[in-house]
Amino acid sequence: MKWLSLYPDEHIYSGLIRYRIRMGQGVMSDKRFFSHNGLPYQWFRSQVPLNHLMRETLDIITPEPDKQFALRLNHTPFAPWLLSLPGSMAPHELKEASHRPNTEENPFQVDRRWKYCPNCMQIHKAKFGVSYWRATHQLPGALICEEHGTPLHSHDELRYLAFKLPHHYLHKSQALVLEANWQHDWQSFIYRMSRQLQSNPEWARNVAHCMKSYLGLERVIKHTHRVRFGGFFECMKEDLGQDCLAGLFTRFARGNGRQPNILWLTLSGYSQGKGLRHPLYWLACLFWLRSALPELAFLHEHRSDHGS
Repeated sequence: MKWLSLYPDEHIYSGLIRYRIRMGQGVMSDKRFFSHNGLPYQWFRSQVPLNHLMRETLDIITPEPDKQFALRLNHTPFAPWLLSLPGSMAPHELKEASHRPNTEENPFQVDRRWKYCPNCMQIHKAKFGVSYWRATHQLPGALICEEHGTPLHSHDELRYLAFKLPHHYLHKSQALVLEANWQHDWQSFIYRMSRQLQSNPEWARNVAHCMKSYLGLERVIKHTHRVRFGGFFECMKEDLGQDCLAGLFTRFARGNGRQPNILWLTLSGYSQGKGLRHPLYWLACLFWLRSALPELAFLHEHRSDHGS
């Protein structure tokens, strides 16, 4: 797609919306637009950078693997997925999570609607003449704009993106609300974690080892270690609190049935599911250990440019 261009931190799907407008293809039906440009027909979702639809979309935009990786890393909320990188795989080889699109997000409680910052929208319109959807605002659990420190906005229509840019929702969207204390701490955590992984994708390789070392666990986890994991997870639940786990995982939000041991599912390597472990598992564990692991010191560094 020769004429596709992206602004700083613009989500790839936002770029496709602007491309459609720019090329005068707005009169086409959605299906015709996708077919005309050789793109897979899809509903644009905000937090699925590794499904097969994104992979096929990137294949059309550019055939070069390095450029595809740069686009995924800088123009989707992909960075946290590097925490799930298999040990034998290079970061640029991570292209698909092997989940069916309709089940990939089901176990997770975070808001998956598209979100935008009204302040960013006004700045973008003044600078570029158009608003656009920022990739970092779609990070799991992001409720405020890191740059402005103000709540992000969303709307019930934004579960999927219907070829509209943020300014279309300015007068009908609502500000997102940080209802729990843990959500305030999560904002800085998720933005800084994503930035760390964007700047150094290889950093994710040592995360599991650092966590196991801190907890006194063997490098290779066996089923016989599950009892120890039970004790650790009780500590994790007590430290994070029920509100936090319920805000991240659907099973905890429902409050009925068996609640999974998040730490075991993350570190053990044992799972009945297929595909990569969703990064929210890793993020929850790191959020728990954010003040304990020396490797997470960057989470506590002062950033004068954002006043945080």
